[in-house]
Amino acid sequence: MRSKVHSFSYLMELIIVIFFFAISTTICVSLIVKAKEKQEDAKVLQETLFSVQSMIETMQAHPNDNPTKLLSLEKVDEQTYQGENFVLKLYHEKTVHGIFEIQLDNQVCYELPFVLGGA
Repeated sequence: MRSKVHSFSYLMELIIVIFFFAISTTICVSLIVKAKEKQEDAKVLQETLFSVQSMIETMQAHPNDNPTKLLSLEKVDEQTYQGENFVLKLYHEKTVHGIFEIQLDNQVCYELPFVLGGA
Protein backbone atom coordinates (compact mmCIF):
# COMPACT_ATOMS: atom_id res chain seq x y z
CA MET A 1 0.00 0.00 0.00
CA ARG A 2 2.79 2.34 0.90
CA SER A 3 4.43 1.71 -2.46
CA LYS A 4 1.25 2.76 -4.34
CA VAL A 5 0.94 6.05 -2.43
CA HIS A 6 4.60 6.81 -2.94
CA SER A 7 4.33 6.03 -6.68
CA PHE A 8 1.20 8.16 -7.01
CA SER A 9 2.79 11.19 -5.29
CA TYR A 10 5.91 10.80 -7.46
CA LEU A 11 3.74 10.62 -10.59
CA MET A 12 1.76 13.75 -9.55
CA GLU A 13 4.98 15.64 -8.88
CA LEU A 14 6.32 14.63 -12.30
CA ILE A 15 3.09 15.72 -14.01
CA ILE A 16 3.21 19.11 -12.26
CA VAL A 17 6.84 19.66 -13.26
CA ILE A 18 6.11 18.73 -16.89
CA PHE A 19 3.10 21.08 -16.89
CA PHE A 20 5.24 23.91 -15.48
CA PHE A 21 7.89 23.42 -18.19
CA ALA A 22 5.23 23.28 -20.90
CA ILE A 23 3.78 26.62 -19.78
CA SER A 24 7.27 28.16 -19.49
CA THR A 25 8.16 26.96 -22.98
CA THR A 26 4.96 28.42 -24.44
CA ILE A 27 5.68 31.81 -22.85
CA CYS A 28 9.29 31.81 -24.07
CA VAL A 29 8.32 30.89 -27.62
CA SER A 30 5.71 33.66 -27.77
CA LEU A 31 8.29 36.19 -26.52
CA ILE A 32 10.79 35.04 -29.14
CA VAL A 33 8.19 35.38 -31.92
CA LYS A 34 7.29 38.91 -30.78
CA ALA A 35 10.97 39.87 -30.63
CA LYS A 36 11.50 38.53 -34.15
CA GLU A 37 8.56 40.59 -35.46
CA LYS A 38 9.94 43.73 -33.80
CA GLN A 39 13.37 43.02 -35.29
CA GLU A 40 11.87 42.73 -38.79
CA ASP A 41 9.91 45.97 -38.31
CA ALA A 42 13.05 47.74 -37.10
CA LYS A 43 15.00 46.49 -40.10
CA VAL A 44 12.37 47.80 -42.54
CA LEU A 45 12.27 51.12 -40.68
CA GLN A 46 16.07 51.43 -40.77
CA GLU A 47 16.27 50.63 -44.49
CA THR A 48 13.50 53.12 -45.25
CA LEU A 49 15.21 55.79 -43.16
CA PHE A 50 18.51 55.30 -45.03
CA SER A 51 16.63 55.48 -48.33
CA VAL A 52 14.83 58.68 -47.31
CA GLN A 53 18.06 60.31 -46.15
CA SER A 54 19.63 59.49 -49.51
CA MET A 55 16.60 60.99 -51.30
CA ILE A 56 16.89 64.20 -49.28
CA GLU A 57 20.57 64.50 -50.22
CA THR A 58 19.70 63.89 -53.88
CA MET A 59 16.98 66.54 -53.75
CA GLN A 60 19.41 69.00 -52.13
CA ALA A 61 21.93 68.36 -54.90
CA HIS A 62 19.26 68.91 -57.60
CA PRO A 63 16.70 71.30 -56.04
CA ASN A 64 15.03 72.33 -59.33
CA ASP A 65 14.36 68.82 -60.65
CA ASN A 66 10.96 67.12 -60.45
CA PRO A 67 10.81 64.55 -57.59
CA THR A 68 8.92 62.04 -59.74
CA LYS A 69 11.77 61.89 -62.27
CA LEU A 70 14.57 62.38 -59.77
CA LEU A 71 13.46 59.80 -57.23
CA SER A 72 11.05 57.62 -59.26
CA LEU A 73 8.12 58.27 -56.94
CA GLU A 74 4.41 58.05 -57.66
CA LYS A 75 2.65 61.42 -57.63
CA VAL A 76 -0.52 61.41 -55.51
CA ASP A 77 -1.45 65.09 -55.81
CA GLU A 78 0.26 68.46 -56.35
CA GLN A 79 2.31 68.29 -53.13
CA THR A 80 2.30 64.59 -52.21
CA TYR A 81 4.42 61.76 -53.57
CA GLN A 82 4.21 58.09 -52.57
CA GLY A 83 7.11 55.69 -52.06
CA GLU A 84 7.14 52.09 -50.88
CA ASN A 85 7.11 52.76 -47.11
CA PHE A 86 6.89 56.54 -47.03
CA VAL A 87 5.02 59.61 -48.20
CA LEU A 88 6.78 62.81 -49.34
CA LYS A 89 4.93 66.09 -48.78
CA LEU A 90 6.67 68.93 -50.60
CA TYR A 91 5.80 72.59 -49.98
CA HIS A 92 6.85 75.54 -52.18
CA GLU A 93 6.77 78.75 -50.17
CA LYS A 94 9.69 81.15 -49.66
CA THR A 95 11.90 78.08 -49.46
CA VAL A 96 11.19 74.57 -50.65
CA HIS A 97 10.64 72.34 -47.66
CA GLY A 98 8.78 69.19 -46.85
CA ILE A 99 8.24 66.16 -44.68
CA PHE A 100 8.99 62.51 -45.27
CA GLU A 101 6.44 60.42 -43.36
CA ILE A 102 7.80 56.93 -42.83
CA GLN A 103 4.99 54.41 -42.49
CA LEU A 104 4.88 50.96 -40.98
CA ASP A 105 1.67 48.92 -41.29
CA ASN A 106 -0.10 51.98 -42.79
CA GLN A 107 0.61 54.10 -39.71
CA VAL A 108 3.01 57.03 -39.62
CA CYS A 109 5.77 56.05 -37.23
CA TYR A 110 8.36 58.71 -38.04
CA GLU A 111 8.40 62.16 -39.65
CA LEU A 112 11.57 63.59 -41.13
CA PRO A 113 11.32 67.31 -42.02
CA PHE A 114 13.80 68.90 -44.43
CA VAL A 115 14.57 72.21 -46.18
CA LEU A 116 16.02 72.52 -49.68
CA GLY A 117 18.27 75.46 -50.45
CA GLY A 118 18.87 78.49 -48.25
CA ALA A 119 16.72 81.32 -46.98
